[in-house]
Amino acid sequence: MSNYITIRHSLLYIALLSVIMLLMACGNAVPAATTPPAQAAAEAPKVVINSPTPAPTKAKEEAANTAEPKRPMAIDFTATDLLSGEEISLSDYRGKIVFLNFWGSWCPPCRAEMPAFEEVYKHYADDGVIIIGVGINDSEENLVKFAKSIGVTYPIVYDRTNEIARKYHIRSLPTTYRINQKGEIQGVAQGGLSQGQLIQAIEELLSKE
Repeated sequence: MSNYITIRHSLLYIALLSVIMLLMACGNAVPAATTPPAQAAAEAPKVVINSPTPAPTKAKEEAANTAEPKRPMAIDFTATDLLSGEEISLSDYRGKIVFLNFWGSWCPPCRAEMPAFEEVYKHYADDGVIIIGVGINDSEENLVKFAKSIGVTYPIVYDRTNEIARKYHIRSLPTTYRINQKGEIQGVAQGGLSQGQLIQAIEELLSKE
């Protein structure tokens, strides 16, 4: 009986010792490292979201693509029409398409293109097209003689002092300025023009009215 008690006590002692060692092992366990909330917030990567640039609207794109470039205004002048004897000014023809043709009776390409100018003028006069021939480095007699020889009916003026030619920076003949209905210089051509080229230029401006 005493041996049984002794064995029982030994087992209890061993069980108690095991429990104590287990508790000690749990107490010595190293807790997982944790980052303080404030530090975690500081170390978190910052995400920057850029606001996208608003895409241009279709209306704005169309307006930008169709906007007319700003054009220089044609410089006004006053002179006498050699064929009618009347005084005319370029500004008198505001609202019309004007071809300002610098020419000379001694200039072969000038002489060659004038019949085309006359035909175009006759055809488009009622549509608001005017042609003004500006004779330079010539004489009134020669200008009038040649103009009448081909039946010119549009105004012909004589730039006796080359004042008009200087305003328009004329360097060679013929030179023709195309002026739109607003009095703006739409284009300039150096050299002779054909009837087809004149018609194309006129139709382009008439389509913009």
